Amino acid sequence: MIEDIIKYIKSENLNKNLLTKSYKNKLYYAVKQPDGFIKVVLPFVFTNKKFLKLKNYKDGVEGATQRVIETIKENVNKFPELAGFFRLRYKELYEPLTVVNCDLNFGFNLWRADRFNYIEDDKIYLLLRIILDKKEPKDIAKRIDEISFEIDKIINNIDINILIEEAKNIIDQKYLRSMLEKLNLVSFIANGSKPAREYSDVRKHYRIAGPKKINIPFECPKELEPLKIKLKYREVEGLGIKEKEIFIITGRNAQGKSTLLQAIESGQDDHLIGDGREFIITTKSLSKASTGFMEMRGEDISLFFEKLPEGIKGSPKEVYGTASGSMVMAYQIQRAIKLGKRLVLIDEDSSAVNLLVEGLLNKKFEGVKPLSYIIRKEREKLKETGFIIVTSSLDLLTALGDRAICIENHRANYLDLKKFREELSNYYKQLSEEIKDDNLNRRKIS
Repeated sequence: MIEDIIKYIKSENLNKNLLTKSYKNKLYYAVKQPDGFIKVVLPFVFTNKKFLKLKNYKDGVEGATQRVIETIKENVNKFPELAGFFRLRYKELYEPLTVVNCDLNFGFNLWRADRFNYIEDDKIYLLLRIILDKKEPKDIAKRIDEISFEIDKIINNIDINILIEEAKNIIDQKYLRSMLEKLNLVSFIANGSKPAREYSDVRKHYRIAGPKKINIPFECPKELEPLKIKLKYREVEGLGIKEKEIFIITGRNAQGKSTLLQAIESGQDDHLIGDGREFIITTKSLSKASTGFMEMRGEDISLFFEKLPEGIKGSPKEVYGTASGSMVMAYQIQRAIKLGKRLVLIDEDSSAVNLLVEGLLNKKFEGVKPLSYIIRKEREKLKETGFIIVTSSLDLLTALGDRAICIENHRANYLDLKKFREELSNYYKQLSEEIKDDNLNRRKIS
């Protein structure tokens, strides 16, 4: 069917150079959907002489490309076929996207800047996916010509200055990420950043989710001495999280702690203007540690485990069997340290608590050295790896941090850890006296 459709297409924008045998059924094809509609995929190329001005900003040209794509999506009412007639199953064709250069495969089916959608010289190459209700190849080709004409008009009416600003924006994000190590930082959170995310049916992961309408801007507490950093096209100010630092994000439930941690992780990606996370920039030398289950095949968890529980074979240096959540987390952290990762992210909500803080029973029966013990007694074993840890109830771990913020009403406040440690010490003393009282809150069992 695709060959019959191409035969009738008159548009000069059709990229005939890619209509080769090797690309058939990959870059161009036509297929009848279960609902009776015809899906046609074809490569196009559009010319705009103003794109030549982007040559001076080629390191950020993917930002300009994505802005062109988003502009086409915004005008999709002119050609609903490009959005599958707005049917839910085709939503990914026109779903807004403000993420550029995401290393992971989240939202792989969304229309985005990539190796098939890019600007080069005075041309933009686009892979169009079109859903049509027409049956005859000649009618399909005619409508594709009309869509191509409309898209060409949109592309040639785009303000080149907007595209230049998007390119500058991406260049500065890349530049800041490249500067982190020189600045002895693993992450930077610019003042004014908006971490809260809005999810949709096809953007279910925070890395590709868009900005939430109600979004409280981040401001670095003055006590943490906000950094000012001069980039190529702007200056940014905000919180710098240092190498090898134990940085704590704490606060009550549902205050935005995990959201901020997710934004920090998303700092590995680049973002369009308006995403809210443009200058939350994080090293790509990053790992996450969380609880889970996995089959161990000789993994090393000896940093945390001095002995293995019954049912697990091998030794702490070479474990075999189905691991518990804490063992999985131990492996993830130890592996990150071994690989020389500069940053590990931990969220209490998805963690094995017995691996994070010390307790009498796990010390007595399991032979576990939790992270709190290693920070207190064996900090050198963490080597070059720093940690950002989200916690609300693990006071001991908070007390062992190097610096901390407390999120309250979705705003970052300075937490004086010296004062917190004194308060926690007094609290423990009072608690210990109460625990010694064997009659404390006990009911007599008759």
